[in-house]
Amino acid sequence: MKRFWADLSDVFVEQERTYIVCNDQAQFFSGLRGGKPEFSESYDDAKPLERESQFRTLVRISDIPIFKEYIEN
Repeated sequence: MKRFWADLSDVFVEQERTYIVCNDQAQFFSGLRGGKPEFSESYDDAKPLERESQFRTLVRISDIPIFKEYIEN
């Protein structure tokens, strides 16, 4: 029998605050390339995120320190 693991920690959350992810060089997360986070110097390229699980995944796969910056919608 196959088993799987699912992160259900944010399934029942109504609304989370939108944020962008930055690295220690003040670059903005713009997506994934080859399974690794891609960063851009342009704020316009920043990809807004909402779920906590997305940030935890980025922390796990990133080779450099990253942090969240909350934005207003």
